[in-house]
Amino acid sequence: MILKLKQACKTPFMVLGLLSLSLSGCDQQISDGTTWDMSLPWAINLFHTQNALKFSQAISDKTHGTLTIKVHAGATLGLEGPDTLRALKEGIVDIAEAPFFQLVGVEPLLGLESLPFLVNDQEELKLLYDIMRPKIDQLFAKRGLKVVYLVPWPNQNIYLKKRATDLNSIIGTKIRTYDRNTTEMMDTLGLTPLQLASSDVVPALASGMVDAVMTSTSTGRSQKYWEFLSHIHRTNHVWITNVMTVSLKSWQQLPAEQQRILEETAKELEPHFWQVSAADDQKQLAVLEENGIETVIPDDSLMQEMRALARPMWRSFIDRVGPDAKEIIDTFLERTGKQPL
Repeated sequence: MILKLKQACKTPFMVLGLLSLSLSGCDQQISDGTTWDMSLPWAINLFHTQNALKFSQAISDKTHGTLTIKVHAGATLGLEGPDTLRALKEGIVDIAEAPFFQLVGVEPLLGLESLPFLVNDQEELKLLYDIMRPKIDQLFAKRGLKVVYLVPWPNQNIYLKKRATDLNSIIGTKIRTYDRNTTEMMDTLGLTPLQLASSDVVPALASGMVDAVMTSTSTGRSQKYWEFLSHIHRTNHVWITNVMTVSLKSWQQLPAEQQRILEETAKELEPHFWQVSAADDQKQLAVLEENGIETVIPDDSLMQEMRALARPMWRSFIDRVGPDAKEIIDTFLERTGKQPL
């Protein structure tokens, strides 16, 4: 946890010791504008972090340095998952990024995108968020937050130590999952799920705690899964999206012109960030293959079996989360021409 300079500047000692505090940054904030701290759990070289750096640089350029966003990558501020929302609310950081699946404990509706086989590709995901965005904005505003932009991870895959020919061939396999939906899905398919944070996956593979992983090519490459696993199955069964969000308190303290610049920059860059995600999938898949991972396109029969077993989860999700989930799913299925529930 960090003690922010702008919080320190509010102490009574500021009046008596302003001169002596110049090196700490208080006088810089007064004369040069506003500095925000941004927290990200991702490594500096991961594309989500690179997107954030691009966004930060664009804001600095367009505001002529009067709004600076300092990017803290790799969870160096000690913030991950649900702690992110708390940190924003308490003013520990001004702006931060987290995946929706880590926030479903406080806002269950955010787990909708991880319903298995609901969304087929990135275009459908864009449509889903066109439908969901007003509700997401409302949920975050209720918690004193403002959504800046959304960016998905690449396609999700299942990494195994062998090729899966059918479900019988992988029944009982111990697999890493990351939220309630994916855990329920793997349990329904006959595997043995274990919910783990990304940082715990490699130790779990090394110890034999798990024998399989569900995640993106980006994570598979960064964690060198070729050291433990041999096949990547391109199931594309769920989606994961990250949200960049800012404290409403910090937002409201900005001049109107800086608010406008921030909103317009996010709107301008978000489509580019989605393209970066799609491109990263193919780039990292090539690296996985170069290191010995075999790519498997599952047979139609296997995919149909998985889809049939997983689809009832959509209804149970609606029953658990409520009418907002039903309205969004019904609208999405209608606009994509899919079979209604």
